[in-house]
Amino acid sequence: MTRVIVLSDPHLSPTHGFFWPNWQLACDAASRIEAACTIVNGDLCIDGPDSDAEMEFAARALAALPGTVLPLPGNHDIGDEPPGQDPNQIVDEPRLTRWDNAIGADRWRFQLDGWTLLGVNAQLFGSGLARETEQNDWLDAMLTDSKGDRVALVLHKPLFVESPDEALPSPACLCPAPRGELIQRLCKADIRLVVSGHLHAHRDRSIDGLRHLWVPSLAFSGSHGFDGDGRCGFAVLDFDGDHVGVEIVRPEGLVSHDLAAIKQHGRYRFLREIPPSPPRIAA
Repeated sequence: MTRVIVLSDPHLSPTHGFFWPNWQLACDAASRIEAACTIVNGDLCIDGPDSDAEMEFAARALAALPGTVLPLPGNHDIGDEPPGQDPNQIVDEPRLTRWDNAIGADRWRFQLDGWTLLGVNAQLFGSGLARETEQNDWLDAMLTDSKGDRVALVLHKPLFVESPDEALPSPACLCPAPRGELIQRLCKADIRLVVSGHLHAHRDRSIDGLRHLWVPSLAFSGSHGFDGDGRCGFAVLDFDGDHVGVEIVRPEGLVSHDLAAIKQHGRYRFLREIPPSPPRIAA
């Protein structure tokens, strides 16, 4: 049995420290778990698309995690693929470069005993950027190279909310056209599991023979009206042959923040607009 930790959606910031205590608690708990790697599945930042300081702060936070750390970008790190939930923060080359310079690669492969984990940049699908083509070519090559292994795909956004045939674009998941293309790519390999974050809720279900695992957020509880467990926490995955066990860990003291309350029930649209409240960081 091989363990993998998945932390998602911590929403860290040097100026807005609402969720910093949750990150500290989760990191402390994760450090006591013997794992092959720790995945940090997007939305490391609050305002990463437009802030060098936020991205650098997230990079320092990642450096405190022990062992092999595998980060992936989310929409609050590099911007959304179009049409996006915030038209002022659409993914582009300068925002990708900010991630590259502070964090590193935005896609990766990690091999376990009998499994290949492929982490991809969800915000590239449907972006029309040159890196989207590069990632698609890379993914094709990795899927071909994984023959004989079971494959788990890891990305910030889920492929869909309820069904792969959803026809309307939604900021909650990949858009229909790039989703369909991605699903066709995945059919080339023995894909067993898709791991995503983004919606700040935990769900675990099999759809059309493929298991989809949504992991919870470390910052605030889900408020989108979707079903699932919106409490904060992180996931520990146990890979054992064909079986993948999932445990949701909620360290004592972890707070499932209410985003609406933090935004003062409509006074602020985005967290970045709230007056600064820096995290308390020990010297």
